[in-house]
Amino acid sequence: MRVSLKQRTPGQIEFGVIYGGIGLLALLAGRFLPVIGLLPACIFKGLTGLPCPTCGSTRSVVHLSHGAVSAALFTNPLAAAVFIAAALFFGYSVVTLLFHIPRLVFSLSEREKTRSRGIAAALVLANWIYLIVTL
Repeated sequence: MRVSLKQRTPGQIEFGVIYGGIGLLALLAGRFLPVIGLLPACIFKGLTGLPCPTCGSTRSVVHLSHGAVSAALFTNPLAAAVFIAAALFFGYSVVTLLFHIPRLVFSLSEREKTRSRGIAAALVLANWIYLIVTL
């Protein structure tokens, strides 16, 4: 993995700002709207009796929006960890955007990209096993 500093080009908006904004909107919706009552039940769980790999994600976001980090991690650890990481990345992206600070850029080789995908798949599988065991 190569790490370098890169200056943002004028007019360029980083993905961290875009996706972080979407995540912020999701947290605001979880905080101020009754999203749990608005969403339908999980179809996968209704058909199989087992939770799907994303079961509990909405409840996890709602818990995070109310500041209950431990409840969010218990409900769906992967969703909570992804939202926390996204919030940190959003903050970093906004700071580099506002203060014109060079940002860190990570370059991965093809082998490292393949390993990263495998790790991501293993994390989703481990999270799914956790959900099956605990729910």
